[in-house]
Amino acid sequence: MSTINPIRMSGLASGLDTESIIKNLMKIETAKVDRQFQQKTLLEWKRDDYRAINNNLRTLREKNVFNLKLQGTFLAKKVTSSDENVLSATAGPDTMEGSYSVKVNQLAKGASVISNEVNLGTGFTDGSFKIKGGEGTEEVEISVAATDTIGDVIAKINAGSEKTGVSAMYDENLKKIFLITKATGEKAEINITGDDTILTKLGLGTITNPVKGQNALIEFNGQTLSYDSNQFSLYGINMTLKKEGTTVDVTVAKNIDSIVDQIKGFVEQYNTIMTDIGTKLSEKRYRDYNPLTDEQKADMKEKDIENWEEKARSGIFRADGLLNSIASSLRMTTGDAVATGSEYKTLSSIGITTSPDWKDNGKLYIDEEKLREALTDDLDGVMKIFNNDSEDPKAQGIARKLDDMLKSQMEDIASTAGRNVIGADESSLGKQISQMETRLDDMQDRLVSIEDAYWAKFSAMEQALQQMQNQSNWLSSQLGQS
Repeated sequence: MSTINPIRMSGLASGLDTESIIKNLMKIETAKVDRQFQQKTLLEWKRDDYRAINNNLRTLREKNVFNLKLQGTFLAKKVTSSDENVLSATAGPDTMEGSYSVKVNQLAKGASVISNEVNLGTGFTDGSFKIKGGEGTEEVEISVAATDTIGDVIAKINAGSEKTGVSAMYDENLKKIFLITKATGEKAEINITGDDTILTKLGLGTITNPVKGQNALIEFNGQTLSYDSNQFSLYGINMTLKKEGTTVDVTVAKNIDSIVDQIKGFVEQYNTIMTDIGTKLSEKRYRDYNPLTDEQKADMKEKDIENWEEKARSGIFRADGLLNSIASSLRMTTGDAVATGSEYKTLSSIGITTSPDWKDNGKLYIDEEKLREALTDDLDGVMKIFNNDSEDPKAQGIARKLDDMLKSQMEDIASTAGRNVIGADESSLGKQISQMETRLDDMQDRLVSIEDAYWAKFSAMEQALQQMQNQSNWLSSQLGQS
């Protein structure tokens, strides 16, 4: 097929504004394409909003609900030290509650060596010496050349520190070498052997092997204990020693603050979802505001485009069945009673209630004082409201029910709107959008054909008129000659 455009004759014989006529005729055809584009845009908006809701549901399930399913969330312990400058501590969920006395008699230290003053004199001679750390380390031979500087020797020591466990530095002002082990405790050692001449020049010739580190020594409730590190675990308490010679009181108790924070995080994310869904379900639909085409946007200011599209996007989920189902399931699940064997069976019994105002979209509100009282009074009962594991649906914890429910709803949204992944979108909306894109391409091609057809007809008319005018002029000239 030829790619050369046909000659378009624009009113040469007729005097008509052919271009304007055809442009007006094409507006009718273009309107059909615009409507198709607008329908596709509405579906894309709906798909994107569905996916955004799914991301919020995923956060609720994988972060908030997951944490409330864990016993460790409710068994969290808080450790307080009477002097954080001497000893700091943390605890796991299995740590026994109670008060403990810890006296720090000695901190754990690594083995260390400070050389005599380095005196290279006329410099090094070729030779070597060996360094080895404590238990579990390797001995490394340090080769020294006559041309080496003290910096070269220090660099060679440090190059082998991963094997020896010993690091070195040189103080230019003191003219001394400092050696220290990475490890602490009595098993940490520094052993130096080798060429006496080189070791003497380095100020290490008088070192008596081995130089050992020291263990930490504490009195725990009057019992003397020894550790090779200043960080250790005792009775499930993770302690860090910082200062010697002081007695510290360590107290382990329930971490009510941590539990409350976890529940607050759940409620906050839950409310975000309920507000979003409730707003979308009740939004007004502005049917006179359709998605803008690129041509329409070109004649508008950015703020006007933003305001227009806000109205165009409003109400596309009004009374949406899938969102209605999600909101209803969330309200029903959080409102369930759980057979806990405790006086605390519902969220409302521990201070988490729903507003009676339907305009509030089913948001949850926390009476923090009541929640803390329930957690202090019967932590186990409150925990079961969220994570009780039972084959009996009436005894199943709310977090466990939500986990199953959210998984199912997220799959429903994914089958409707797809996922943010590379590849073919086989969701129902994805298929509709793909079909519309194909249809739009066909319609665009048809527009070109229709416009070409209009031009062909008008051009043919112009040619015919031109021929008639030529014939008329010829006849007139013949009659004039007669």
